[in-house]
Amino acid sequence: MKQLLDKSTKKTLWNPICKRLIAAFLSAYALSVTFHAPFARFHFEEGVDYVIASVYELLGDYNFSFLLLLVLCGVYYSFLEEKLGRPKKPVPVWLPVFFSLTLLIGRSYQQIGTWGFCFGSPVNFVKFVLTLAGGSLLLGSILNGLCVVMEKARWVDKEPHFWSSHGFGKAFVILCAAYLPFLILAFPGNVCWDAAGQIQQAVGESGYSLHHPLAHTLLMGGAVRLGEGLLGSREAGLFCYMLLQLAGLAAALASTIGVLARRGLRKGLLWALLLIYCVTPVYSNMASTALKDVPYASAVTGYVICLALLLEEPRRLKSLRFITGFVLLQVCVILLRNNGIYVILLSGLVILVFFLKKYGWREAGGLFLGALAGSLAAGELVLLLLAQACGASAGSLGEALSIPFQQTARYLQAYGDQVTEEERDAIEAVLGDMQELAGRYDPDSADPVKAQFRKSASTGDILAYLKQWAHGLFRHPGVYVEAFLAHTYGWLSPEVNNSIRYEAEYDVVSRGGLFPGAEKLLIFYYRFAARFTPLGILENVAFAVWGLFFLTCWQKSHGRGRLAAAGLPLWISFLVCMASPGFLHHARYGFPILFSILFLFGFTVTAKGNEGR
Repeated sequence: MKQLLDKSTKKTLWNPICKRLIAAFLSAYALSVTFHAPFARFHFEEGVDYVIASVYELLGDYNFSFLLLLVLCGVYYSFLEEKLGRPKKPVPVWLPVFFSLTLLIGRSYQQIGTWGFCFGSPVNFVKFVLTLAGGSLLLGSILNGLCVVMEKARWVDKEPHFWSSHGFGKAFVILCAAYLPFLILAFPGNVCWDAAGQIQQAVGESGYSLHHPLAHTLLMGGAVRLGEGLLGSREAGLFCYMLLQLAGLAAALASTIGVLARRGLRKGLLWALLLIYCVTPVYSNMASTALKDVPYASAVTGYVICLALLLEEPRRLKSLRFITGFVLLQVCVILLRNNGIYVILLSGLVILVFFLKKYGWREAGGLFLGALAGSLAAGELVLLLLAQACGASAGSLGEALSIPFQQTARYLQAYGDQVTEEERDAIEAVLGDMQELAGRYDPDSADPVKAQFRKSASTGDILAYLKQWAHGLFRHPGVYVEAFLAHTYGWLSPEVNNSIRYEAEYDVVSRGGLFPGAEKLLIFYYRFAARFTPLGILENVAFAVWGLFFLTCWQKSHGRGRLAAAGLPLWISFLVCMASPGFLHHARYGFPILFSILFLFGFTVTAKGNEGR
């Protein structure tokens, strides 16, 4: 009997040890693995040579760092994970697997432009599976540890402190003081390609177009024209606009601190949030760069704050002051970016259904519907009046078809000889010469392909093209998937850096900074910051997207479903990112997520019932 008990005890101890050793091995392998371009069987004269080379490739080189990582991972799984404990509600299994998958696919596309590191050869596939398993185990453990912290930490502090009163005003002054030196150094302001084109429209060098948000074009271009008319300087006018943009961004970020301070978030965390806003380069850079996405993201941040407050306390709908600000923010979101109306419409409809089910028409549904309908009507009416007054030309329908255009171009490169005469006619009616289209394909950007879009194409032509596009999808779905991943991997892989500094060439206003060499000084700083991991990860839009996935899962599993709805504008923004012309290492489409996600974390952990121990 005693021997049986001893065997049972040994087995009970041995099983966890084996699991930890396997987890440590796979995690260390995932952290140290090196992928190479796949090699094929025909490269070798004999099959045995191919097998031997495959074994060598799978094992890799002798690597001392692997041994070090194996020991560290073993220590982590044996001690730190146990000490931290398991969360009450762990993250769903699919989440760390998905994160690990995005890392691997992103790495493959970033280095070789295909998914060859994952599926290019039997050896790479085995390495991919082992790395996926190890990365999933490690990320799952880290995410569950974060869940424990969110469940157990003390987030609320009732003692009076610096932020207890006038939190918004204090934060606003500090942020303006932090960003203003960068704007002065970049005088009259850094200008991106789109902004230069918008200014050209306003000063009469080209006609007005709805390709860019007309309200923003008139606001920025109007300031430039006013500076030219009153002071004889376009640069002075642009600088005045930049001061307004800086103030808007600072107000949006200060609002997150003001709201969280009123909810009692601990002062140390409020100071940490302010420090992130001050030192993370993306914020000061965007405060000094003329870019339509900055005021738009600021407006979306304010809209997210209002949604979070409304979803927690629907009676705020009965406050005239609150509802007025809410409507104005929605109108700004609609006017400041062409896809802003979809953010308002889609998120508004979902939240309207929630209010109707939870509170009914009289309590909240009718008021919210009135605010939503009023905002949509006002935004569209203003846009219509502005377009008619300026005689602005319509934007191109091709802007909404970036993904299928890219897929068609890649399909033609790979299987152009399989296209029938009828399919050729359908493609060329919309995108011009088929061979030229294939030659224009750029995996990173849809702009070269979209440039071939024929504005004269009728609705029937576009429908015929989409029919042909569907035929190609059924024939060779792999090409379509690869084209999509090559186009979007940067939005999901935090290993991909964001190049947040725009270095455009333009002559509509002077450039170069306050003194000779100032621009080069700023470029050096922002490029350095992107390579400095702590700052780089804080401004990495894919890392913010990961945060959105994690936070939404945590909210749903911990009974915070209504707060998850406040993130709807960010989810819609994520879909906009995926449908955009390309990642291009610029994160501007993801600014609404980057600027708002920390606030949503703070709002969630300060909700009633989650004060911590």
